[in-house]
Amino acid sequence: MKRYLETITSEEAIKRVLDQVKPIEDEQYLPAHTCRGRITSRPVFAQLSNPPFLCSAMDGYATSFTKTLEADLTKPVFLAFGSDVFPLNTGDPLTNNTDAVIMVEEVEKNDAGITIRKPAYLWQNVRMIGEDIIEGDMLFPTNHRIRTLDTGMFLSAGITYVHVRRSPSILIIPTGKELIDIYDNPSRDPETPRLVDFNSYLLVNMAEEIGFRAEKSKILITKEELSSTVHQASQRFDVIIINAGSSAGTEDFTAAIIRELGTLIFHGVSMMPGKPTLFGVVNGKPVFGIPGYPVSATTSFKVFIEPVCERLLSTTITKEFVSCVTPYKIPSRIGIEEILRVNLIDKGDQYYAFPLPRGASIYSSLANADGLIRVPENIEGFDEGETVTCQLLRDKGELNKRTHIIGSHDLSLGILRDMMKNRFPDQDLISTHVGSMSGIMAFKKGITDLCTTHVLDEKDKVYNINVVNKYVPDRNWLLVNIAKRTQGLLVQKENPKSISGIADIGRSGVTFVNRQVGSGTRILLDAMLKDKGVSRDTIKGYEREESSHTAVAILVREGVADTGIAIHAVARVFSLDFIPLAEEDYDLLVTKEFSETERFQSLLDLIRSDEFKDRLHEVGGYNTEDTGKVKYVHEVR
Repeated sequence: MKRYLETITSEEAIKRVLDQVKPIEDEQYLPAHTCRGRITSRPVFAQLSNPPFLCSAMDGYATSFTKTLEADLTKPVFLAFGSDVFPLNTGDPLTNNTDAVIMVEEVEKNDAGITIRKPAYLWQNVRMIGEDIIEGDMLFPTNHRIRTLDTGMFLSAGITYVHVRRSPSILIIPTGKELIDIYDNPSRDPETPRLVDFNSYLLVNMAEEIGFRAEKSKILITKEELSSTVHQASQRFDVIIINAGSSAGTEDFTAAIIRELGTLIFHGVSMMPGKPTLFGVVNGKPVFGIPGYPVSATTSFKVFIEPVCERLLSTTITKEFVSCVTPYKIPSRIGIEEILRVNLIDKGDQYYAFPLPRGASIYSSLANADGLIRVPENIEGFDEGETVTCQLLRDKGELNKRTHIIGSHDLSLGILRDMMKNRFPDQDLISTHVGSMSGIMAFKKGITDLCTTHVLDEKDKVYNINVVNKYVPDRNWLLVNIAKRTQGLLVQKENPKSISGIADIGRSGVTFVNRQVGSGTRILLDAMLKDKGVSRDTIKGYEREESSHTAVAILVREGVADTGIAIHAVARVFSLDFIPLAEEDYDLLVTKEFSETERFQSLLDLIRSDEFKDRLHEVGGYNTEDTGKVKYVHEVR
């Protein structure tokens, strides 16, 4: 049996989808002030001019300008109330054949009238009829997305109700017996582990954000209830999404159900993530089967559902793109389009794109991403320094207000970010965890001004200074200590495998989880293995790599691995036992130029603060005696 029908390109898939979707012709007649975000179904014409009469633009006195022509500094003119001038406020209509308004500040007033010392001119300080809007003018065309400011335009033009397209409706159907709704099951039973269904809530929010009226069903498990729900939904909704069940497992019913109820148009798209996406039509309604992995589900939604919404509403969804540069070679499989999640670093009016973890199940890499980059199916990735296009997932202004650190992961960075946002709400501190050595290489290339590192020189037993001197000899930089921290082996409570030191990770029956190549922790491990004479080949799991201390801790806590190296702080967070191995310097590498900026001084003040040190002590496993100290300065001679 084939896993999928013959896969097609995403471009061809979108074309086939849109061939089955027609714009919504139904319309609603709604109060104008409630229509923000809706799409006009007819042109909108002004019912009134604005202003609808001659009115005063100032607080003052209305008069006929001809009565003022004789006035000057030496020959003031007196204008009597009730015959020559008439007091009025801003917005009041002009009456009594007046055609000019004299400002309050330009007159001398008594009980009988006013004295002026310069003439007025025709229509002085007068707003003309239709100055802003003229009755009968077309304000907005058909298929205009109504903005907040537009609602004010409606009312100022006398428009109280507007014809808009009916909002399209969409039903999200989560499937799978492995799922629970966290609102129905807030305390999960450890004896019957289930995955939290967050996809359906996420997809509802995504749908509402672009203009759908969205609902979700309960979690469906059997083929019969899924078939019944799809059939009924096709009578009520414009679009149906079945989440999970589009692949080829024993409980993947979606393709069969669409065939039974309607027509299956394609199953399988040559893109990653999202390859199992399928599409069909039931009772004339588009039905999508999208993968259960959250990144795949979200990607499929953006690729296919957004164009459907545009077609239904006869409008476009605004997307912002920027050009960016690849900091290193990014490989990809030829023959399949890949959609990368990336963090962007703004450096010298240029963005650099750092790929985040690629797994379809790693939703955090999408939630933390700044943008998406498409790798075409006919190339094997991008070379270092290649200019590519990135679709933004965040506002461009937000990107430009961030301080970005590349390098080694540590819990202290999260504490600093919280302190930064609390003290400076318009700023942010972002860290991309690529490991110490990859961070140093980015620093060397001028991609970043800040890098966190903890690399041990095996010979001199010195942290960071030697390695940065070696790789970055031609730039001025300094090292600031964030903290000293203890690295060690994480084990489950009561240490069931009786692990006592680094030599034990090569024992039979012990499973290890490693950190990524280039990380300071990996370098420390390899140095210790060399000192103890332990061969990497004897370590079960040496090749299993994770990019953070917390990821290692999770795997140890859940029994996927028996042990792994991480900082003491995560042992406390995840209720694990800890076998200390070494104290190391966790330092911040900064360019001399950036160290002189106000933004860095703000960050340094946070690092040196008592609050930061206190919060590190609360977490545990940190020595703050040198925190905030400049430990080394490198100047090019």
